[in-house]
Amino acid sequence: MNKMKTHRALKYTGIGILGIGFVFLVIWGVMALWNCLIPALFHGPVLTYWQTAGLFLLSKILLTGIAPRGSDHESRRSREWRRRCAEKYAAHTETTTEASSQAGE
Repeated sequence: MNKMKTHRALKYTGIGILGIGFVFLVIWGVMALWNCLIPALFHGPVLTYWQTAGLFLLSKILLTGIAPRGSDHESRRSREWRRRCAEKYAAHTETTTEASSQAGE
């Protein structure tokens, strides 16, 4: 039993380390793209790693917000969107079917 807990703890620790490494790699990639393109094309500044990390965090806050959203919120919104889409499709199909049957007569 204790062996399973240790294995699970090591698994989650490994996933956490990989996740942190992925974030660092994404920030480095954004920095590399910025420093290759922006100074050459627009005569903009060259960014350091930490400036890029701040820009990345700022864009995350501005584009997605700060508050965490649970999976229930997303699924509820997704269900509502699917329901509205299905209603519009059904209404469109009915009008298209009526129009084509009247044109055939």
